[in-house]
Amino acid sequence: MSSIAVDLSSGVSLSHDSLSLPHVLRDSQSILRMQKTLTDLGRSCGQEGALDDMRFYLSWLSVRNKSPWLITLARSVGVDGLPIASQAAVLLYEHRIKNFGARIFTSFDNTGRRALVPAHIDSVQFAEVACRTLLSHGGQSILLSFRKDGPELTDVLKGSGYALRWATRERELPGYLQLRRTFDETMQLIGSRTRNHLRYYRRRAEKDLGCEFVAEANISREDFLELNRISSYPSTPEMAGWKYDSLRELNRPVLSGLRDRDGCWLSLVGGLHASRNMEMFWQINRNDMKPYSLGTVMRSYLIEHELLQGTRRMYFEGGTSHSMSHAFVKERCTDLLVLRDNPIGRRIPQLFQRYVPKENPLNEFLAEPNIEWKTTSRR
Repeated sequence: MSSIAVDLSSGVSLSHDSLSLPHVLRDSQSILRMQKTLTDLGRSCGQEGALDDMRFYLSWLSVRNKSPWLITLARSVGVDGLPIASQAAVLLYEHRIKNFGARIFTSFDNTGRRALVPAHIDSVQFAEVACRTLLSHGGQSILLSFRKDGPELTDVLKGSGYALRWATRERELPGYLQLRRTFDETMQLIGSRTRNHLRYYRRRAEKDLGCEFVAEANISREDFLELNRISSYPSTPEMAGWKYDSLRELNRPVLSGLRDRDGCWLSLVGGLHASRNMEMFWQINRNDMKPYSLGTVMRSYLIEHELLQGTRRMYFEGGTSHSMSHAFVKERCTDLLVLRDNPIGRRIPQLFQRYVPKENPLNEFLAEPNIEWKTTSRR
């Protein structure tokens, strides 16, 4: 187990508690033992569900060959080596090359919700402390996503002792659908055309297909993989298998579906419940029934079902192209990319763009047309 305290407090005042220091956990088992702390911290930040199921987030295929680093701000470390009374936390992943750590870190967080920073701590300063911590461990590149309020970032990591290049990106996201007391009240939040579609396609599927909603779908792995194969946007067999298997890692999983009058599966969604949130990670719809708009039908049933469960917010991992997203509560996310201003750091963007898939968060950041690079000297 690796738990490291780093004294980076000079010139940095994160909160009224000047005794707090960053601590690093670098193995999955230690991070999993922080689950209750992270769950409680997420609730104190108003970000319920952000890190409520660490075993699931650590199992993602996109990070399977990367090393997790959890940076927390805490007063001290207990006898078990875990930080005590953590005040803030962020989870990042280190890229690996031939099983060696490359000291290239990415938070793999499209929303910034998984950087847990309570209101009494300046999120920009905590982001700087996280970057300083990783730089002190030899970090060459750091891409960190987080929520912030206030002005644009200036003089990032000034006086850090490192020569750096850095850039930021501000994004507005369709965050979540706010569920009201009743289905009709919730529908009023959605545009009239989308609202009509949600009702029309549901009635049509019920009439023509005998469609029914199953809150707790019971489907074999074999049938799940077959539904994926004939779906509109099939995942690779490996990814589809992970989607099915990973639900076992969740404390309160969601696997709901639609089936026709003959019991054949038409659509499935997977996700989790955390507090009064529902997080939808993926949806699978049969590709041979496009006139029935199965994705729309599923959303209609799902909203109604989640209301009955007491859910108040519905999140869609990775966003959704469905028109109902126009009714989502807007949230903002800040991305901070820090590169060492040395021969290795200067080559990282070109190496990633050449050898790493475009879907990687670092490449997506570098593809932004108006990135403005700034520099920080060693002093």
